[in-house]
Amino acid sequence: MKKIIFVVFSLASALKSFCQPNFPDPGPVYTTTEIPRVHINLDVDSLEELYLEENWYSNHEYPVQFVFESSTQQDTLQDVGFRFRGNTSRDKIKKSFKISFNSFVQGRKYFGFEKLNLNAEVNDPSMMRSRICWDLFRSMSIPAPRSNHVQVFINGEYFGLYLNTEHIDEEFCEARFGAQSGNLYKCRYPANLSYLGNNPDDYKVAPWGSRTYELKTNTQQDDYADLAEYVQFLNFSGNQEFECKAHEYFNVYAYLKVAAIDVLTGNWDGYIYNQNNFYLYHNPLSNQFEYIPYDLDNTWGIDWLDRNWSDRNIYTWSQTGQQRPLFNRLMGVDSFRDIFSYYVNDLLENFYYTEEHQESISSLQAFIEEFALADPYRPLDWGFDDEDFLNSLVENAGGHVDYGTLEFAGLRAESALNQLEPFAIAPIPTFVREDFSEFPNIFRVDLTIEGPNCQTAQLDYFIDGVSQQSQIISSPEDQISFEVELPQNFFDLSYNIILESSDGVNRSINCEPRKIYNSVQNHLVINELMSSNDIVVSDEENEFDDWVEIYNPSDASVDLEGYFLTDNLGSPTKWSFPAYSISSGEHLLVWCDRDLHQGDFHTNFKLSAGGEGIGLFRNENDGIRWVDATTFPALPSDFSYGREVDAQNPWILFSNSTPGASNSTQLSHKDIARQELKIYPNPTSDILHFNEVHHFCIISADGRIVQEGTGISTNVETLSEGFYFVKLENAFHGFVKN
Repeated sequence: MKKIIFVVFSLASALKSFCQPNFPDPGPVYTTTEIPRVHINLDVDSLEELYLEENWYSNHEYPVQFVFESSTQQDTLQDVGFRFRGNTSRDKIKKSFKISFNSFVQGRKYFGFEKLNLNAEVNDPSMMRSRICWDLFRSMSIPAPRSNHVQVFINGEYFGLYLNTEHIDEEFCEARFGAQSGNLYKCRYPANLSYLGNNPDDYKVAPWGSRTYELKTNTQQDDYADLAEYVQFLNFSGNQEFECKAHEYFNVYAYLKVAAIDVLTGNWDGYIYNQNNFYLYHNPLSNQFEYIPYDLDNTWGIDWLDRNWSDRNIYTWSQTGQQRPLFNRLMGVDSFRDIFSYYVNDLLENFYYTEEHQESISSLQAFIEEFALADPYRPLDWGFDDEDFLNSLVENAGGHVDYGTLEFAGLRAESALNQLEPFAIAPIPTFVREDFSEFPNIFRVDLTIEGPNCQTAQLDYFIDGVSQQSQIISSPEDQISFEVELPQNFFDLSYNIILESSDGVNRSINCEPRKIYNSVQNHLVINELMSSNDIVVSDEENEFDDWVEIYNPSDASVDLEGYFLTDNLGSPTKWSFPAYSISSGEHLLVWCDRDLHQGDFHTNFKLSAGGEGIGLFRNENDGIRWVDATTFPALPSDFSYGREVDAQNPWILFSNSTPGASNSTQLSHKDIARQELKIYPNPTSDILHFNEVHHFCIISADGRIVQEGTGISTNVETLSEGFYFVKLENAFHGFVKN
């Protein structure tokens, strides 16, 4: 009989277990309890050369001594890269700086960081606008850079107060999204996400010298296919298809929060208005693009375009008549527009311009006041005097500064409330994880929800096209987990989940039931593997690494693009196959060595000699599907674990493995015993017999000798259940104790 188990977790106990690690701690580099000191020491001639006008826009790095000082840290690093940074700020008297720890010492990091961005904040008399934006993103659970204020000294001279803002790179992505192997694009003006053509190379345009969509990871491959596919969907999908499938390509709900913050902080220099200043990261774990904001100094009443950003309509924030398909299409779908309205309202009620928010901004000003007023470079570019800083929360400073920060926030809060449309939404599934760790025996799906109170969560699932009995959880917490025990020998599994608010508004997390498994379409199998390879077979670098063999038993070639291999069945997309066609009958070897640079078929994980799971998955239009998986036991060195017959069960151990070839050409322990020496019965619960008197040694699956002696039989009743090896003379045999 099928059994369904429902578990509802509390937020505190479950958040760590299956939520993405979006919010790393500040650590010593981004501490907000004090204002650290950064010392840069370099040759005087090099400093003079750096500041020559002809070198302002050069990215040449100078080797410097870097010193970081705080109450808890006193660190000195030699040969650290140092240069100017920024696009429109390099001609300013107060420069912004880029610190690179790995430019002259390969692979070096400082507390996990390869680079630091020290921003001068010259446009902002408060020197706080960017930071209070980052704090607001964090309050709304948006993955965004960490930041803090630091004092900068060059050759002992105080160069002023700077905003230390986290660099967005693969380490940033690993910390926020759990993976760093996806494509990360830095998107600059005019990055409006409009359609440029079918060819992925069409998106490598560089009208201003640098690519509009600059790939910052996987640069050797330089493959823009994922971006081109998303842009095509964004621009040409029909309204119903867009509403149903937008979340398959893009983390829609997280972006709607970003958009709400953009319109409330007056961020006109981001994607929505100025098609500028954001990153897109294609997360391999979710197969979604993530939107990452950056460069937020043109906010809170800073204006260079003669606009009043405090009362611009929140739903039509983009430039009239210009293409902004991401924001405009979302605002054109009632369900997405309502969620955007909910997030704006949530910000206004709980975060933005609340009494606590105003106090935190005022406290930050007092915290940095001494160091801002002492900054000798702060007044030199725009003439901001001490009074401009002290009054920067409540008064404008003239010129491009139309409002004080709190002054702007008060006006924006009032106008946004007046513009806010009525909305009714169901609970929002912000995170969905399908757990294949015990599939096909058990299937789990975990959800994180937010929004209005959830009255019920209902699971509908279908086995071989037949609807099973729906189950309902009443008044679930923010974390929900469904667990389904599955029957043997099923061919098809799909599911959907419906969330309903206390107001009676419901939402299906998928427009149609999502197919998890379809055996007819699962052509490939995991055929054999070795988790401890000392002498059996070496890779291109003559290294003896772990390996997995993929076999194609079908009559046709299979394109591996869109397939994934993983040693964590809870994270199906851990390593993606390259574009390769595996022929009918081909046995393909994949090296599990954590050496991606050694070739296309080298994974980002190793196998555990102590045993673990290994899974093969495929990306379909509606998500990730299970293809094949197995759990293997602890294996002695140079023993493989594989199917006794290609593509068929059972799995057995082999002493003579054949990586890249058919399993029928090798001798298993069972074969050796049949041809030379015999042990019986197998399995056994008590007495193990041999066909003649032998000296024997019984070894557990983890390599421990548990019995040794001479005779024609031995009593194994005291052994624990499991798989064991018997060594008779020079041959190994396997048996199961039950």
